[in-house]
Amino acid sequence: MPSVNGHIALITGGSRGIGKGIALRLAQGGAKIAINYHQNEKAARETLDQIHSLGGEGIILQADVSKKGEVDKMFEFIQKNMGLVDILVNNAGEGQLRSQSSTDINEDMWDRLYQVNLKGVFLCCAYALPMMIRKKWGRIINISSTAGLTGGSSGAHYAAMKGAIIPYSKALAREYAPSGVTVNVVAPGKIETDLFHATITPEAIPQLVKKIPVGRLGRPEDIAESVFFFASEEAGFITGQVMVVAGGYA
Repeated sequence: MPSVNGHIALITGGSRGIGKGIALRLAQGGAKIAINYHQNEKAARETLDQIHSLGGEGIILQADVSKKGEVDKMFEFIQKNMGLVDILVNNAGEGQLRSQSSTDINEDMWDRLYQVNLKGVFLCCAYALPMMIRKKWGRIINISSTAGLTGGSSGAHYAAMKGAIIPYSKALAREYAPSGVTVNVVAPGKIETDLFHATITPEAIPQLVKKIPVGRLGRPEDIAESVFFFASEEAGFITGQVMVVAGGYA
């Protein structure tokens, strides 16, 4: 049985949706959980309450992961109050509420998605890696998207940032494998979250489901199980890999 018992896990964007599912699953497995959120403190506290109801241990931390100073303070707080992070899940990200034509993407839109979806991953990895090297054990799981593999339909800027996570993760995996650190990617497909429902009309969902071979939308729990495996003690010989979790639709 895969285990994360006793490890300290930081989940960025961990207050709701996919991040919440990951936080709860790792807590069920015995990890101590640090939930990062940007704006929605209420949702973060609700997720923390659920972790406590499972008998788990956790804290919540507000930080914009695109800002180095805030990332540094977040990790310092975790280290002081919980210990060294040895499981990092880079889940925080922004997307488009509607499909965006490439000719309509402006510089501000490009820069914002870069800041959160890619720079945020870099900043968190850069801080966590020395901690993991000290422990001679670490797991980094970066959340990409099937859009990063196929181009998707959410805009070229979103696809570009999510796609760039993959070679970055593969490079880290090769560099830090001798230090006992694995780096892997999970690429979700169509996952039923609040954000998903904000991007699609109810009438369009049945047609979308018909395109998914398993015949349903994904759930946050589907992504959480994949992340849990990559984070486990037993996944130590797996690094630099991309797991597509999309029900056969990609």
